[in-house]
Amino acid sequence: MKITVAHTPDPDDAFMFYAMFQGKIKTKLQYEQIIKDIETLNKESMDARYEVTAISANGYVQVSDRYMLTRSGASFGISYGPIVVAAHNVDLSRAKMGVPGYMTSSYLLYRMFGPEAKDYIEIRFDKIPDAILSGDIDAGILIHDEQLTYEKHGLKKIFDIYEAWREYAGNLPVPLGFNAIRKDLPKQTIADFLDDFERSIRYAMAHEDEAVRYAMQYARYTDMEMEKKFVRMYVNDLSIDFGETGRKALELYYKRAEEKGLIKPFKPEIV
Repeated sequence: MKITVAHTPDPDDAFMFYAMFQGKIKTKLQYEQIIKDIETLNKESMDARYEVTAISANGYVQVSDRYMLTRSGASFGISYGPIVVAAHNVDLSRAKMGVPGYMTSSYLLYRMFGPEAKDYIEIRFDKIPDAILSGDIDAGILIHDEQLTYEKHGLKKIFDIYEAWREYAGNLPVPLGFNAIRKDLPKQTIADFLDDFERSIRYAMAHEDEAVRYAMQYARYTDMEMEKKFVRMYVNDLSIDFGETGRKALELYYKRAEEKGLIKPFKPEIV
């Protein structure tokens, strides 16, 4: 059976899918690979377009009737998370805030813990630093590689979303990116995908350099050590199976969002 898997070009995603898409492991299923940025995939998930799709913890809220989260392939920040940067100190309650998408985990996290901004402006995640420097926005939420490069642009961190999360959730990791699989697929197909994907992640972690080199073809930067650092930030043992730790973190994530009136109560389904 052949299914379509949509993921982002970000190093952590490409790293985890490397082995199953490049024939490094023998897979039980055949795959068609689609690569798009996370907010595009969040929006396309509303139509249940792909059998498997990368999705934000926030985006999943709106499609939980059609998708289940997979226990493998998640990106949790164990000691890192999205940050807010600006060119200088600004009053965030009066700021025009650039956000990488209204369905992203980082946007919802900021709304949970940060000062309510004057305006939120959706900007593609890799364009946010330039938008700050040009004066189009006062501050912006950074995700992905830009978290490692903002200081080179003369920007400074003014709010650490992870630190706010840690005050709330203790040592639990912050939920960020996930993979979701359609509920209407046969049970055996779901089981076969989960097995293929877990083995793919394990292969990548055991062959880090070659998997990072593969991921570099989609990277916006040419610094392999930087990309390796980013992968290590978000690909870890929880990416293989996030287990009870990840479930508890998700429970607190959605509980906080519900208490703030940002989402309606719901229970995620995990396979």
